[in-house]
Amino acid sequence: MTPFSPGAPSPEGLASAAQTRVFEALPEAQSAFFAPGRVNLMGDHIDYLGGVVLPMSLTEGTVLAVAPKAQRGEGGLEVWALDAPEKALLSSKDLARPPGDWRRRLVAVLSALGLTPEAVPFRIAISGTLAGGGLSSSASFALVLTRWLREEGLGEAHDSWSLARILQTVERDHAGVACGLMDPLAIDLGTVDGALRLDCEQGTATPVALSFSEAVFALVHCGVGRRLEDGAYNRVRAKLAAALVEEGFSPDRLPPPAAPVRAAPLRHVQSEQARVWAGCEALAAGDASAFGALMDASHRSLAADYEVSLPELDRLTALARGLPGVYGARLTGAGFGGWAQLLVDRAAWPEVRRTLAAEGFPEAFLAHPGGAPRALPLGGAYG
Repeated sequence: MTPFSPGAPSPEGLASAAQTRVFEALPEAQSAFFAPGRVNLMGDHIDYLGGVVLPMSLTEGTVLAVAPKAQRGEGGLEVWALDAPEKALLSSKDLARPPGDWRRRLVAVLSALGLTPEAVPFRIAISGTLAGGGLSSSASFALVLTRWLREEGLGEAHDSWSLARILQTVERDHAGVACGLMDPLAIDLGTVDGALRLDCEQGTATPVALSFSEAVFALVHCGVGRRLEDGAYNRVRAKLAAALVEEGFSPDRLPPPAAPVRAAPLRHVQSEQARVWAGCEALAAGDASAFGALMDASHRSLAADYEVSLPELDRLTALARGLPGVYGARLTGAGFGGWAQLLVDRAAWPEVRRTLAAEGFPEAFLAHPGGAPRALPLGGAYG
C-alpha cells in the first residue's frame, strides 16, 4: 500500500482527539496528515538481527495540520508541538539540543531528507495519541513529517525500505537508540486488513489477515512510562551481541533455527523467531487459543531470558491471563514499561477492561489495523 492511500479507515476513527487539538490550534490549516502507530503482535527484539516480525499499524497515531506561510522570508518552519506543549521557530541550530528533545528530532529528520528548517516555509501543529511507550510514537512522528514533506514536493523521494534505513540512522545518531527497521516499515507499509510479515533481511512485506471470528487485540498500559534513551535498550543489544559472538555466531544475525544455543538471550531470539512463524499460521487459521499461547510464551521469554520486562508488566499480564475470555497476554514494543498486548474475546472485553481498571490499569483500547500514512480531508467536523 502506498502512502496516502484512499483505502483506509475514515479519519473520524483515527486519533480523533489529536485531530481536534491540531485544528483548534491551527484553524487556518489548509491540509492535514496522519501517520499511525504500531503494535508488534509477535517478534520482539529480532528485527535488528534481520528477523521476520509480525507488526500491525494502528488507528491511533500522529496528526499534523499545515498552513503555508505567506512569504518564504518569514523565518522558516514554525511548529506548535501540542503534546509538549510548545511553540518554536526552528532552525538548524536545534540539532545542538539534548538527545530526546522533540525539536532536535524534528530537525534531524529534516536534515536526513536534505532539508533545513529555514527551507520549509510552513506553520504546523502536531499531536498524537501514542503516549506511554511501546507503540512507536517516534516513528509515527517522523513519518507524518516525511510523508507530508513529500506531498509538498520537499525533500528527496524514498521508498519505504530506504526511508526506514534513513530513520533508523536518525534514531541511532540523534536519539541514541540502536533500533531495527521494524517501526517505520510497520507504519509506512501498514494495511487496513491486518498485520504484516516483515522480513528485515530479505526486504519483503507480506500482508497477514486477522482471521479470528470473535477475538480482538487490545492494548493496556502497565502504568509505567518508558524511555529508551536511558540506554536500557542499547545495553540488552550489547549483551545479545556479546553472547552471539561468544557462541560463534554473527553479532547482528539470528542463530540458525536448529543451532544449539546456551545463553539466555540467544534462547529468546531463536524461540521468538519460531513463534512468529507459528503465529502467522495461527492467524491464518483463525486459532485464537494457539496465538494466545504463543503470546504467553513470548512474554515469559522476554521476561526471563531477555530481561526486558518490569514487575508492573508481569503483574498486568498475569492478571489478564486469569480473566475469562483472555487468550493470551504479553508485553509489546521492546519492554521496559509501556503497553501490554492482550488477545481477548470481543464480548468479554468490556468486563476485562473494567476488571483491569479496578486493579490499577485504566488505560486501554482495542487495537485495529490503521493503514498507512496519508492525507486527511479538511471537511466535516473540522473543516
